[in-house]
Order: sequence, then C-alpha cells, then structure tokens
Amino acid sequence: MSTNRKAYGVRRTEEITTPYSVFRTPYLYQIVSGLLLALSFPSAGWGFLAWVALVPLLASLHHAQDRSQALGFGLITGIVFFCFSIHWLTHVSTLGWLIVVLMQSVYVMVFAWLAYEGIRSRESALFKAVWIALAWTVTEFLRSEVPVFGFGWNLLAYSQSPYIPLIQFTNVLGAYGLGFLIVLVNALLLYAWFRRKDLRTALSFFGFAVLMLVGLWGYGKMTLERPVAPKEFLRVSVVQGNIPQSVKWELMAKEKILEIYEKLSQLAGLEQPDLIIWPEASFPGYFNRDLQAGRISRLASDIQTPILLGGLYWVSEHELYNSAYFLGKDGALGQRYDKLRLVPFGEYIPLKFLFGWLTPVADALGISDFSAGKDAVVFRWAREEWPFGVLICFEDVFPDLARHLADRDAKFLNVITNDAWFGKTSAPFQHLQASIFRALENGVAVVRAANTGVSAFISCRGRVLATVKDAKGEETFVMGQKTLDLPLVVERTLYRQGGFLFPYFVLGVFLVLSVSLILKRKRT
Repeated sequence: MSTNRKAYGVRRTEEITTPYSVFRTPYLYQIVSGLLLALSFPSAGWGFLAWVALVPLLASLHHAQDRSQALGFGLITGIVFFCFSIHWLTHVSTLGWLIVVLMQSVYVMVFAWLAYEGIRSRESALFKAVWIALAWTVTEFLRSEVPVFGFGWNLLAYSQSPYIPLIQFTNVLGAYGLGFLIVLVNALLLYAWFRRKDLRTALSFFGFAVLMLVGLWGYGKMTLERPVAPKEFLRVSVVQGNIPQSVKWELMAKEKILEIYEKLSQLAGLEQPDLIIWPEASFPGYFNRDLQAGRISRLASDIQTPILLGGLYWVSEHELYNSAYFLGKDGALGQRYDKLRLVPFGEYIPLKFLFGWLTPVADALGISDFSAGKDAVVFRWAREEWPFGVLICFEDVFPDLARHLADRDAKFLNVITNDAWFGKTSAPFQHLQASIFRALENGVAVVRAANTGVSAFISCRGRVLATVKDAKGEETFVMGQKTLDLPLVVERTLYRQGGFLFPYFVLGVFLVLSVSLILKRKRT
C-alpha cells in the first residue's frame, strides 16, 4: 500500500507544475491570498481581486504534504485576511479582536482541509474545481449560520458590491451562490495555469472562467435594463445624530442628544416626509420607563410625521431588550420590535454554563446583558399597503432574517444601527455591503439609519441611491439628515422562491461526493 501512495504522489507531481520556485517559501502563498482577500473589501474595496485571491492558497494546497499542513496553510490565510479586514474591532477590544480573528480563521482552515481532500483525489481537474467551490460555500455558510457564534461578516460575494451588474445574480441564489461562482472562477484559473503546457486544455478552463464572468455581467445588464415602474414613492427621512460612543449613555449628555435628534427631525419635517427614522438606541434610555419619551411623542405630533426610533425596553432587572419603537403621527406608541440576534459578548454572555465566569469581566467592560426578542415584527401603519420590517445592528448579515420579513409581506426594510464603536474605519462601509445584498436577495428597498453612518437608501437592485454626507462628501462621523422619495418596488425574486435553499443543496451534494471519495479510496 505504501508503494501505491508513493506512485500516486509522483503522478500528481508530474501532471501539475506550480511556480513554487519563484517564491522559494510556500508560506508566501497563504499570506498573499490573505492580503488579496482583505484588499477586496473596504477600506481598499478592490473587489476585482476576489476573483483571483484564492489562487495562491489553492496552489500551495497542491503541495501540502499532509492534512495538518493543509490546515496550517488555511489558518495562515484566514489570520491574515481577518486581521486586516476586521482590524476595526481593536477599537472595542484588542483581545476580542484576536479571539474573533482566530474563530473566523478556523473556517478558512477547515476549507483548506476540505479542498485538500478533493485535490489529492484522482478525479478530473474540473471535478476538483467544483469541489473547491462547494467546500468554500459549505464553510462560509457554517461561518455565518452556526448557532450563537455565527458571524457572516465579509462574505466573499460582498466584495462585489461596487459592481452593480455583477451582483444582480444575487436575486437568484443569494450571496452564497455568487460566492460559489467567485471561488469556482479562482479554481478554474488555477487549473488553466497548471495545464498551460497543454494549450487546448488550459484555454478551455480559462474560457469557462471568462464565460462565467461574461454570463454574470450579461445577466446583470439584462436585469438592470428591464424596466421597473414604482407603484409609488414613499418620502422617507433618515437622521444621523453622530453621537460619540464615549458620551452616548452619559446622564449629562442626555439633554444634548435629544436636542440634536429633535432639531434634525424638525428639519426633516420641513420636507414633509411620510416617515422619519432614527438609528439604533438613538433614545438614550429605556423608552418605556423614561419621562422624556413623552417629549418624542410630542415631537411626532408637532411635525405630524411618524417616527421609527431605537431605544431600550425594560421589563425587569433581568429582562432588558434592544428595541425599535414606532410612533404614529399623532405621537401614539405603536408596535415594538425586540432584537432577535444579539451580539455574543457584546450584548449578552452566551452559553452561561460555559462562560458564566466572564460575567464580572463583562460588567466591568460595560457589556450589556440583553434578552433576545421572541419574534420578528412587520410594522403596519397608516400606509397599510406598505408594511415594513426592521433589522437592528448586525442582524442584516443574516439572510434568513431579512427573507422571513419579506415573506411576511414587508414591502421594504429598515436597518437601524450604531457603528460608532469602531471609530473612523472601514466597518460602516463593510456593514453597508450586507444591506445591499439583503435588498438584492429579497427584491425590496432597504433604508439604513446609522448613528455615525453610513445612513443610506438602497434600491431593490442594490444601488445606493443616496447617503447622509457633509459638504466634503464624508459619510461617517458627520451629523445630518437626508430625505428621499424611495421608489416602492417589490420583486418576488427567484431567491425568495427557492434560491435561498442553495447552501443546503450544496451541503447535501458535498456530503454525497465526500462519501463517494471515501469509498473510492477504500477500494483503491
């Protein structure tokens, strides 16, 4: 048996030639992949790099000596990628940043191991390319949806948000589907290079990759050129208070904060909007227990405009919620939504039977201990034909939350958030990318109200129609308001009709292929 393995190893080396001698050290490959991935996202935002970013890592996996080395290669790429792309977490906690980087890198490490298993098989290069794309989709899906610790930030597809035609395919198979195609192109380009001595085969792989890109672009152009006539326009105002996180909960700052939001809302009211939206936790207190809440009700009544605002909800010392409140134009309190997906170690301590000992540390750091909401809420208001849903903070990185709201007849989505925690970094722009994809997947407009930005209006086709900005064009850490006639268009996308099942389908196919490979190896 050992002789067969040695012979198999020689065959692989003979049929695949990689330019390793150029770098002399294989670890440069993983570092390059990590850097290219990081540069694909804001703040650099060079999304085109994503189409080749994984090639160096995949090349190195062809020369991995065993599984442990493949795992190590993936870990290096993951650490470099996340160290740079989510470096903004250091503004909250350096230790927390390191922990999140390691946790997220584990998924890239698992991807590298799974890819290696397919690479070392005796299957065709085309099979291996598809296997690699499947492996990425499986691990990216798990990274986003694993209970408690799911954190679908910077999915590979999000890197393409600047290229409006390319991302239209999202309305078919969602962000995971587009990510699958990006990785497939990476793998095809790799094998085109490996087979470069066989010009015909190399050109076929390269041509297939180009054909996929052209197809995506063509589908996108066709989708964008298809006329969409809004049934009507909804005049919406978003206010961006730009309240520093350091004073947001200071008792002495409360009056100033409310004054800022009052003045911005009165300014917006002059433009006669149908709805004014405040950011997450814009009311500095428990809205249902604070006497100042009446002040906001009177504001809504004075300007005769409904207000959606973020505020805390108090039930007891052990039951607190991060919520969104709706005030009618008469100032009457309407529906309330309590945030469903809380930030682990930020808004609560998860799995207390394991991490309960961290509670004193969390208290010292000012970490809240919120309760999770019970159900999503579709807000029904005076404009009965246009109910809407609300996502709070990072809830917009979970595709299913947005889809469930759309399926429950929400005609547009509001994202209220506070990214002031992260300073003047790329975090708000990376967060914006997630909202763009929720709009595309569900065929509904998305309105974002962010404390320090980016506050934006996004069409059902993923176009950013307008943002709150100052005279210099700055979109973050500026105070202001923006009113826009939001085109109300609802498209029941293929994604909502079944495309959302794509990652589950991929998981099933991958499991079947894995069993098939295991059985073949046993027979060999």
